[in-house]
Amino acid sequence: MRALILAGGDQPDPALLDARWPGWREVALVIAADGGARYAAPLGLPLHQVVGDFDSLSAGDADELEAAGVTITRFSVNKDATDTELALLAALDAGATEIALLCTWGGRSDHAIGTLALLAHPRCSGAVVVLLDEQTRTQLVRSGTTLTLHGETGRTVSLTPWGGDAMVTATGVRWPLDNELLTAGGTRGISNVATAAEVVITVHNGAVLVSEEGGAA
Repeated sequence: MRALILAGGDQPDPALLDARWPGWREVALVIAADGGARYAAPLGLPLHQVVGDFDSLSAGDADELEAAGVTITRFSVNKDATDTELALLAALDAGATEIALLCTWGGRSDHAIGTLALLAHPRCSGAVVVLLDEQTRTQLVRSGTTLTLHGETGRTVSLTPWGGDAMVTATGVRWPLDNELLTAGGTRGISNVATAAEVVITVHNGAVLVSEEGGAA
């Protein structure tokens, strides 16, 4: 099952999302993290559940959504996870195997970093989880895993080691890698360029964040 999480930040532009990521709306479950619920209607999405401590969404808004049949799951403000993490866990609990976290990078940098870190959440190891915005799609590739990307030539593909050094092979790019070391804290893998419609990335050891640019708008 495919699910979409509406995280916080600025409202994404649906026209840009449609142009860069065709089919992004084709999901069975839409869950909002607190104030992300405001974006469902402007994005043309149904809303099935809202999760959070409701410090961003008013009580009146929550009551209105609940009256419309949306599941409201409230947590104390003294919780140990962000609203986005709780929404992600709710999607996994519902049986989602493919999850897109739709977010923008406006607002607080600590929340942006925390949302990126969710890709390494232990419960995500059995699901395909991506961060999606108007420009890029990012996912974590773990040790012993191969990821094949399909898209236009000339698009940007960036590799960032996550949690330590990583040994990586990458083909179909201007600067290929052959079982080579990407050092944690380094930027060697940033802004590579696809030279083929198919880019293949294998992580032999460690973990790598792979960010790909969408098609031209």
